[in-house]
Amino acid sequence: MGREIKDLEEYVHFLETVLDHLSEAVYIGDENGKIIFVNREAERMDHLSRKYVIGRNENEVYGTENGKLVAGSGQPIVDERTSYRTDEGRLKYVLHSVYPFYHKNEIKGNFAISRDITREDKYIAKIYELQQELKAEHREANKNGTRYIIDHIIGKSVAMITAITMAERAGKFGTNVLICGETGTGKEMFAQSVHNCGLHRNEPFVGINCGAIPENLLESILFGTEKGAFTGAQSQEGLFESAKNGTLFLDEIDSMSLAMQAKLLRVLQEKSVRRLGGKREIPVTCRVISATNINIDHALETKKIRLDLYYRLSSVVLQIPPLRERNKDVLLLAQEFINRFQDIFGTHVKGLSSEVADMFLNYDWPGNVRELEHVIEGAMMVVGEHDEEICPRHIPERIYRDRDTDRVDLPKARSNIDLARETAEFERGIIQKVLRENRGNVTAAAKSLHLHRNVLYRKMKKYGIER
Repeated sequence: MGREIKDLEEYVHFLETVLDHLSEAVYIGDENGKIIFVNREAERMDHLSRKYVIGRNENEVYGTENGKLVAGSGQPIVDERTSYRTDEGRLKYVLHSVYPFYHKNEIKGNFAISRDITREDKYIAKIYELQQELKAEHREANKNGTRYIIDHIIGKSVAMITAITMAERAGKFGTNVLICGETGTGKEMFAQSVHNCGLHRNEPFVGINCGAIPENLLESILFGTEKGAFTGAQSQEGLFESAKNGTLFLDEIDSMSLAMQAKLLRVLQEKSVRRLGGKREIPVTCRVISATNINIDHALETKKIRLDLYYRLSSVVLQIPPLRERNKDVLLLAQEFINRFQDIFGTHVKGLSSEVADMFLNYDWPGNVRELEHVIEGAMMVVGEHDEEICPRHIPERIYRDRDTDRVDLPKARSNIDLARETAEFERGIIQKVLRENRGNVTAAAKSLHLHRNVLYRKMKKYGIER
């Protein structure tokens, strides 16, 4: 027996030596997610010693439960991209696979193999950035400042078909259009599509977000300036002149002050503009399309938009429905985004798993189409090379966190209690408090909370907490 034990120890030592000479990081865990071995590359890649890691739970050290998930289901995770922060705060990207370990037909644990692809992902990101720039240049050269036409708008719900039909009709005439819709519904896409349906589609489309420009600059940007109007001012045309016979798009029109709205109203009434410091009236021939992301009736009642300006801007009102009110369009849009990112990231994903499709249909999408696009983009960045579907582990937790709670008919006395949300809010408050006490020092805060720095970073990201 003694010789057998010695042989076994030598054999284990031999295997550990082999694993220590691999260029990939290797992690071994038991069926409960406890780490029982990491090789030298794992120590180097994660900047964590074996003494610290071995014996701890995977979630405690790395903020994930992939090993436990694989050991429980028996289903491996193959070539999945993920990211984390090192103790120095550096963001790392890895490609990892997790496999179940069987002994006598029973799962006894799991092992993971990871490869640092930070440099590769940086190259991919740069290629993606260059691709986007090339596409933008191509669109700018061919569309005079626009990227979208009416055919780019996707939707089969009644509300969307109505909005698309009205946009196409409004585009054929030179009338002013007011677009109403929540953030992320695609108001600028509609504005550009209206422009490209018109007779002056070859003229410039000029857009500006009124809420992003300081009040003292907005007037000169819109109307232009004459030399000497103020210190350093040069003669320069404003956006009304730049738009020529095309379209001027004013986003977040409700963010304009009432005084600025009065000046805009004068331009629309007189169909002429006078530059700051100038005396000459310059004819205005462009169409004005404006947009707001707040309820228009509320904006008028609270006097955020002047009533007389509203009448000038709203010859046609396009109401863009939020994504939660066009449920049948969710899967249609998701597939469109999958197809779009397919070539960029070089994946083999064909669509959503049935479980993710169900999650998407039961989620409210507060960020609307923009949020859906970002969720798909994020998923396409982390799917494995052989994955053909987007699965629950590829999407943010918020998409499915409360779906089961929402479907259960709770007793009336407890109907207003959401345990998951209450727990999350409590944890968020504790983290914020400890970060404040440590003046934003993540390392010190993690030590106070008895968490590894990587785990704390993940929780901060999850709850949207900034230092």
